[in-house]
Amino acid sequence: MNRILARALPLLTIFILAACSQNSLRGSFVPQTAPSFAQATGDGDVPFVGPNPVRRLCGAPAGSDRMECFAMVRTDVSPTPQLSSQIERGAEMCPFEGRAYCPIDLQEAYKLPSLIKGADRVVAIVDAFGYKHAAGDLAVYRRTMGLKPCVTATKCLRIVNQHGNPSPLPHEPPPSDDWRGEQSLDLDMVSAICPNCKIILVQTNDNFTSDLYAGVKTAGRFAKYISNSWGGSETGGDNAIFHQDGVVITAAAGDNGGGGPQGGAAQPCTYTYVVCVGGTHLTRNAHVLRGWSESVWNDWTLDACGSSGNSPCGATGSGCSRFIAKPLWQHDKGCRMRSESDVSATASLRSPVAVYNSELGCPPSQCWFAFGGTSVSTPIVASTYALAGNAGILTGAEKLWKHHTGNLNDVFFGNNIDLKLGIRCASPVKYICTAGLGFDGPTGWGTPKGIDAF
Repeated sequence: MNRILARALPLLTIFILAACSQNSLRGSFVPQTAPSFAQATGDGDVPFVGPNPVRRLCGAPAGSDRMECFAMVRTDVSPTPQLSSQIERGAEMCPFEGRAYCPIDLQEAYKLPSLIKGADRVVAIVDAFGYKHAAGDLAVYRRTMGLKPCVTATKCLRIVNQHGNPSPLPHEPPPSDDWRGEQSLDLDMVSAICPNCKIILVQTNDNFTSDLYAGVKTAGRFAKYISNSWGGSETGGDNAIFHQDGVVITAAAGDNGGGGPQGGAAQPCTYTYVVCVGGTHLTRNAHVLRGWSESVWNDWTLDACGSSGNSPCGATGSGCSRFIAKPLWQHDKGCRMRSESDVSATASLRSPVAVYNSELGCPPSQCWFAFGGTSVSTPIVASTYALAGNAGILTGAEKLWKHHTGNLNDVFFGNNIDLKLGIRCASPVKYICTAGLGFDGPTGWGTPKGIDAF
């Protein structure tokens, strides 16, 4: 649909304030009351309302042998249930115009040939635990967004365990480590960027590193493009599972910034042959030729989040590896080891994406959520690679580093630290945590500008 006409249509959905207590968040993200309307700016920026506007679905790992998913959800906004029938009709447009990004927004922002490319290519998503409504929830998302169906009956969508079998599938996750939201986010973002692609969802037994890595190995049997929206602190050297010939593997840089107790370099993002994906804050901008502006995703200074109301809302990760040697194709000179990130895409909770998930404690009419985190950017980039279709000739992020000029949107403003919160860069190299012209840690070489860099 013509974008100008789409923007002229009446707004189908309004986001409302959610006054949620800590206890109510444990079981549901559905607004408990609606005292006022959340105000969006119209450019895609949705300011936080009240304390605790964001929740991380996955808690910090219980040990170094486990991984954390990087999905984050807004708790202060949700579509109004009265308009659910309008939403579910779908119209190849964005029913959350100005409130949360839809496929049409992301495709436009990154100039992607999503509607004509990607046929018969397969994108794999690797996540922990079960999610019994995965197929049904994906169907609602695609129908609402005007995308063609992708169902298990046609094998467009396949859901397997970490051994590659359709059964038994893993049990559902514990409430404190809810990977169901992560899975819905990943499925929806692959659909948004590459609606013609087939999807393999690999569900591992749990979030132990060994199981997730087994899932990555299995994913390489089915797909040439693999997205991993999870990670943990660096613990050692390279891993052969993440070097599969003819397979592109992306991983999230994380949501904990470039410093502090949990920020800095992360695995599997720093593995040599992984495409490490950072995050940006994406907004519309009528004053620039592109029509969009991006800066480093850093929500820390904008509001307080968490159960106590005084913990950070998140920022894209970045780092200089302590264990992984610099690949031959990486030529930044400040970091002598592997630098992260390589590339980036939208991730900010202030410019969220719309996701449908019926398992997050909601009636069907209220199961739309606004998501952020590098769990958004990672499947976006994996699916962009699928649109390009060059997996057979790629070696990690080498092509990005060699063909970034003119083919990526350089992001040169912002950082992923906060001195007020005592979060300083874990690296002495300035560009590892602060954006600038050309390569930098938070955003790599920039964000997709078509598919020529991929």
